[in-house]
Amino acid sequence: MIFKKAAAFLSLLFPALAFPQISGQEGFLPESERIFVVSQHTDANTASSKADWRKRSKLKEVTFVVRMPYMWTKEKDTAAKKAKIPSVRGVIAICTWDNNPEKLKSNISYGSSPCKHLIKFADKNNLAVITWSNFGGYSASTSSDEMDKSRSKDFDFMFNDRLSEWEAGFKRVLSRHNLPDNSIMLYGISGGAQIAHRIALRRPKYFSGIHIHVNSSYDIPTPNAKNIVWLVTTGELEYGYAAATRFYQKMIDFGYAVIFKAGENLGHASNSQINNLSMEFFKYMITFIPDYSDPNWKAPPIDKFYLMKHPTFVGDYMNQVAYPFETAAEKVAARKYMVALPTRPIAEAWGDIIEK
Repeated sequence: MIFKKAAAFLSLLFPALAFPQISGQEGFLPESERIFVVSQHTDANTASSKADWRKRSKLKEVTFVVRMPYMWTKEKDTAAKKAKIPSVRGVIAICTWDNNPEKLKSNISYGSSPCKHLIKFADKNNLAVITWSNFGGYSASTSSDEMDKSRSKDFDFMFNDRLSEWEAGFKRVLSRHNLPDNSIMLYGISGGAQIAHRIALRRPKYFSGIHIHVNSSYDIPTPNAKNIVWLVTTGELEYGYAAATRFYQKMIDFGYAVIFKAGENLGHASNSQINNLSMEFFKYMITFIPDYSDPNWKAPPIDKFYLMKHPTFVGDYMNQVAYPFETAAEKVAARKYMVALPTRPIAEAWGDIIEK
């Protein structure tokens, strides 16, 4: 009864996320004046393994690009700094496979972004968008649990070396632009998902929720990142489908709060269903992110994990259908195929609901 009331509360709350249309706003800075590029010079090694370490090939820099929301102004930024509060409601980070600074800027520009739905979501909710160079340090086709211990250790060593350089630049960017340094939402697709989940597993303190899509390769989950809510999606026809299901099961074994979805007849691509599910996931996550710009903001009566532990619906990822929690045990063939779906909007985006 308690979780039903909580679910009803969040369902009522989501419509309140409607904001004015982002196009044609007068009195706001053009997007070109709200995008900033910051380069972090590094000493990270780009060798492919310890055996190549003597070559000392260097990753010269990691480029960060920040896009402030359309309602941001320099005057508001100055006032926020004086008040010692962040200049925006929050941050959503978008990871892709790109490195070129101009391409990174394009990826988070409203008119050219392949993730336009997320840019629009950011503008509506006063969120800064941040992206960065894909600095590699992983195998794009082989998951860590498919490697022998020596090779896995080599990649882990190399990725951590680059990660320390990324973190220095990341903290610098957050400080320079007066952005929140926690409760960040994170999205990654393809190579961007490969790097995003590896960052989140090692530096979970920065993040609140993460959606990764069509990774192809996965790291091994650890107990460290249980404070994040995860959405893991792939395609039934995607190369890494089997690795994705293993990753999901290991997360469940560690007690993660995770939603899993494999798109029907989907390969290494996205589609409208995955994008809609992503949007409902981030709408859910933003409900729990403090709004320091609103003195009347109050935290929900439950935390972000409650409805993951007591879901309204349960999905059967083998058959692509969802059931009310009360009937799921008798409908889903095995526990390993069950997926917690915390709210009706998420369940409806995830798949068909069978109520009877």
